[in-house]
Amino acid sequence: MKHLALVVLVFGLFVGCGCGYLFAQATATGTIQGTVTDVSGAVVVGAQVQATQKSTETVRTTITNDSGNFRFELLPASLYEIKITKTGFGTVVQRVELLLGTTASVNPSLRPGATGEIVEVTAGAPLVDTEKTGVSQSVTPSQVEDLPLVGRDAANLAYLVPGVKAADSYDPTKNRYAVLAINGSDGRNVNTTVNGIDNKDNTVGGAVMQLPLEGVQEFQISTQRFSAENGRSQGAAINMITKSGTNNYHGSVFGFFREGALDTDQKVPDGHGGFVREHPDYSRQFFGGSVGGPFVRDKLFGFFAIERERESQAQAVAAQSYAELVLAQQAGLAAQPSKTIPRPFYETRYNGRMDWTINHRNTAYLSYSSQANNSLNDQSDSTMDLTEGNFTLNHLQVANITLTSQLSNTAVNQFTAG
Repeated sequence: MKHLALVVLVFGLFVGCGCGYLFAQATATGTIQGTVTDVSGAVVVGAQVQATQKSTETVRTTITNDSGNFRFELLPASLYEIKITKTGFGTVVQRVELLLGTTASVNPSLRPGATGEIVEVTAGAPLVDTEKTGVSQSVTPSQVEDLPLVGRDAANLAYLVPGVKAADSYDPTKNRYAVLAINGSDGRNVNTTVNGIDNKDNTVGGAVMQLPLEGVQEFQISTQRFSAENGRSQGAAINMITKSGTNNYHGSVFGFFREGALDTDQKVPDGHGGFVREHPDYSRQFFGGSVGGPFVRDKLFGFFAIERERESQAQAVAAQSYAELVLAQQAGLAAQPSKTIPRPFYETRYNGRMDWTINHRNTAYLSYSSQANNSLNDQSDSTMDLTEGNFTLNHLQVANITLTSQLSNTAVNQFTAG
């Protein structure tokens, strides 16, 4: 009763707050389905099917219907163990990797025997999702974890998908982040979500904020014929999910450093048809890490990731412009000439998530992500002085709470607010 009261309280709290983004939910889960037969090919009715998420030991159960079919909806993307039992037949256990937004098919064949006889089958993610009607591709957890990214922006992995290319940003403060154009579009009509919650910049398109790469589990890009739940876009839909804690403690630490002393000299035009050598004023430090694990084994899990970037660089002022600015200053004008204009950039991204297995029928999780950055003179060019600069200050956030309830063997409900 305490668990039920808490579920009702959480639901009432978010409804009472009048959350205005409930319409923005998109697919943040997957489906496992199949048909159970015997060795003769006849369907097996009333077989018990159990799906266990291996990372947290969360269990979902159902039974096959009159057609021998079973289906698990709204499952978190993860590795699952499917166990099928039926009196008079041996037990079949099969592992399957479920990716975001996909439907994995498991069609076991039961052999006569004692229930204690176990047949184990291992299968990876299917090469083709036969239930899919849209055109989409998943960027898998191994790709997110293993492939190198200069700016650690997970959206850059979208270039692995056919039809995706880089586009110019309509917002000059976002030039350092990935802006995607799909199938020849201009990049302003791509809808992005995080855990099913809207993350689209409705002014210039693309993502509003970027997550720490260490906190991204995987994402899916739908380029054509995607469902209404991934809609609100005429270009494409990008659906990203965050990592969660597991029954095993795990973490990571990384650091990427570029120091100005190690940069090579560059040739800069001198305004008279020749070049002069200058040493670029540029250095960058990118570091962070993550940690995750159980607070209570099989019950309560946590995960946290953080990344910090510090970038120091300077914009060289053209020789002719600098000379003209010096003359303007000597003439009494308010010019402040400088051979270089400082352009520092600082950013911190972090994500925290907590998952709770309330009981065998109810699970919930809360996720919060933040991106804060500030920069100076990021729109200055080689003709300006120190009086013509600008500063940029951003603090972006996205959060959601999701409650999944198995109402019966054939009915599942999911409530998401953010």
